[in-house]
Amino acid sequence: MLKGIDHLVIGVHDLEAATESYRELGFTVSPGGKHPAATYNSLIGFQDGSYIELLGFYETAPEHPWWDLLHNRGGGLIDFCMQTDDIHSDYAQLEAAGVTMTELTDLSRVRPDGYELAWINNKVKGAYQGLVPFIIEDKTPRDERVPKERTHNNGVVGIDTLTLIASDLDLVQRVYTPLLGHSGTPTTDTDLDARGMVYTFGPHKLRFLTPNSASSPLAAHLSKNVPTLYQVSLVTHDIPGMLSLTKTQGARLMLVSA
Repeated sequence: MLKGIDHLVIGVHDLEAATESYRELGFTVSPGGKHPAATYNSLIGFQDGSYIELLGFYETAPEHPWWDLLHNRGGGLIDFCMQTDDIHSDYAQLEAAGVTMTELTDLSRVRPDGYELAWINNKVKGAYQGLVPFIIEDKTPRDERVPKERTHNNGVVGIDTLTLIASDLDLVQRVYTPLLGHSGTPTTDTDLDARGMVYTFGPHKLRFLTPNSASSPLAAHLSKNVPTLYQVSLVTHDIPGMLSLTKTQGARLMLVSA
């Protein structure tokens, strides 16, 4: 059973520089560690149990599913993950909905203190990548994987809304209605000249938008073949507003009042 948003993935070209720029934005950034398959990370944990993964490559890996998203498609918000306590059942449900995915794989990461984390997950492929989360089930305690430092100088306490761009809302409904157990709520956004659906999942919302016309900013986003995740709203007890795209390494992060 899916339990909520586990984490967001922000692809960066220089992990050390990205770590420092996020600290300048008021986030507490914790060292993550190295994965065996070419990537390493820094982590930003939140009080709602979710976190942001700043992910870079320590070696060339064009076969990695995120390499193209970072190096050829703009980087920034490249993926998101949901946690599950029954990954085989949820994987089968996604497969039944027609989602193209890699097989479930056992993975690990060694923290800087030497502790080896272990989990099982998949990756989503093709037209579904970015629209549908990859899923994860921990083999070691999840609390060991999630950063323990979860307070931030900018007052951020968690994720509010993920906004994703979908060229096909029917596809979204075919996947998410059975997955989350409800059909979502219709929504419009006049500023973006877009319409779509909102799915509430625990404390978080997934907002899928499609442009109404070619003049919509979302139409330009789609035409560039950049990652599907458009924007993330983070809840803060401090000053709301859009964070600098330069300092976020191209990720659109909006702070909203609690």
